[in-house]
Amino acid sequence: MTGRIMAVDVPSWSEDELAYIPATGFNLLELPFPGALAGRMAAEAIGSPHLVQDFCRTTCRMADGGQGPARIDEVDADTVFRDVAETIGRPIFDKLARGPRQRSDRIQRQLKDDQVVDIYELVLHALAHLRPGLVSLEYKDLRAAIREVSATQIPQLHEVARVLKHMASIAANDQSSTPVIDFEDDEKKLHITDPFFAFYLRWGRLRE
Repeated sequence: MTGRIMAVDVPSWSEDELAYIPATGFNLLELPFPGALAGRMAAEAIGSPHLVQDFCRTTCRMADGGQGPARIDEVDADTVFRDVAETIGRPIFDKLARGPRQRSDRIQRQLKDDQVVDIYELVLHALAHLRPGLVSLEYKDLRAAIREVSATQIPQLHEVARVLKHMASIAANDQSSTPVIDFEDDEKKLHITDPFFAFYLRWGRLRE
């Protein structure tokens, strides 16, 4: 196909472009919609119009409840975000948290909130603590986040690097999802590449 196709770079949407979705859609539905809520949705969507559409659909469902006209202004935005996060990010998060099949020798580690986790869950809790967007993280940033969430001695660099390599491999081989993270071993740099996964790290329940 060389010479017969052209790659088109589609950038992330701006917040003004994202806010246009709820402002226009709810106006067409003749439903009152607070402008501040449109801005909040745009700010939390990490450049993804799909996420904004999910916010709008969930807001309508929560407002109506099958009991007559929707009251959009009564819906709690945080509840909407948490609900959407569970629908779009839980499967791949669970796969990364499980890691490879060999689990018997993993050291259990206590978090400051008293949860007991293995190193894979610890790294994910640290990522969630950073509330990331589509970013590249240096090891020192991740190490600082691990220290913030951990109640015990934090793992060594080579241990964290091994976990990140395994996670990147799991993400790359997951047929139900595009790769959500990538890890450069030489540079010790982690790239979060998927807005849905980043959004889950911000708003999802990290443990059932």
